[in-house]
Amino acid sequence: MKKFILRTFLFSLPFLAVEIAQAFLPINFFTHRLHEAIIYSSKNIPHNYPIYPNQKGKMTGYGDLCFNTKYAIPKDESYITDELGFRNDKFIKNPDIIIIGDSYTMGATLNQSQLLANQMMKNSDHKYSVYGMAPVNFSILDKMLKLGVINKPKYIIYERVERGEIPKLEHFKNSIADRLDYNYKNLWALGNMNVFLDKIFRAYVNNYAKAKITGSKGTGTQSKVDEKLFFYDIKGINLSDEWMNINISALESYKKYCDSIGSKFIYLPMPNKETIYFDKIPINKQPDYLMKTCRILKQKQIDYYPTVDFYNKFRSQDNRMLYQLDDSHWNALACELISKEMIKKIKNDNR
Repeated sequence: MKKFILRTFLFSLPFLAVEIAQAFLPINFFTHRLHEAIIYSSKNIPHNYPIYPNQKGKMTGYGDLCFNTKYAIPKDESYITDELGFRNDKFIKNPDIIIIGDSYTMGATLNQSQLLANQMMKNSDHKYSVYGMAPVNFSILDKMLKLGVINKPKYIIYERVERGEIPKLEHFKNSIADRLDYNYKNLWALGNMNVFLDKIFRAYVNNYAKAKITGSKGTGTQSKVDEKLFFYDIKGINLSDEWMNINISALESYKKYCDSIGSKFIYLPMPNKETIYFDKIPINKQPDYLMKTCRILKQKQIDYYPTVDFYNKFRSQDNRMLYQLDDSHWNALACELISKEMIKKIKNDNR
């Protein structure tokens, strides 16, 4: 029995060494895009926020729809994460504007200077301080405000991709146990200890090896009109009214929350790539989920930005792409255009 245990250990030793070695390698060593490289993978490693804090570096990323093919396009994904782990140049405790969002706000496929928060500051001549929080749900803001981590802003922009679920607002109880749990998890961030451990247990080296062996490629659907253009989900583009009503109910709760703390709420819907470039799939009619949603939001007096209308108008006048060809996310041009639109909207608000 002892010999069996010893032989098993010796056989496993090289594999264990490889797993441990992951912790000493750059965070993006076994990944093809930044979005995967900086997010905690293990639920067992204590952390308060989803992204590795205090990171800075450069990498060449590729879209997730056709990687390892001739259509993959290299992208500069230089990055900085702040002390909480959010992708900002620095932490801002007293921002004028907070953007809460998903991978669009986080800047998947974009470099640091192209992030929505950074673009909004640049395009306002730094009149406004803008802090991006992504990818997180709206409830994290309530937690941060009650813990005194951040102060309430004048404006709260909530961005969510069209296909994304808008979760119900869960209020943070802020009990003694909750505060102790938060501080306990913060201790694990000292010296980036939890980052070190997460890199060991996330097993990216295994996924990397498997992908190399199997010749794994992106799972996107190629356009029948333009061979360089790929889509994420051409079957799930018609979302139900039930889904819409659930999401609208959540947005109502967000608006009510913002009113209660004296902040202005603005919803920034991010259309699916398939919605804007429906004619490139091709399908005959543009999906109207977001347009129907926004009509109802207008009736309910929930402020929003009409992104689909803006994109449609842009496409009628300009042939430049608004999304990455090989990825489901927006490109730097679209992010810059929307940042200018959001600054214009806020300036016109006269708060």
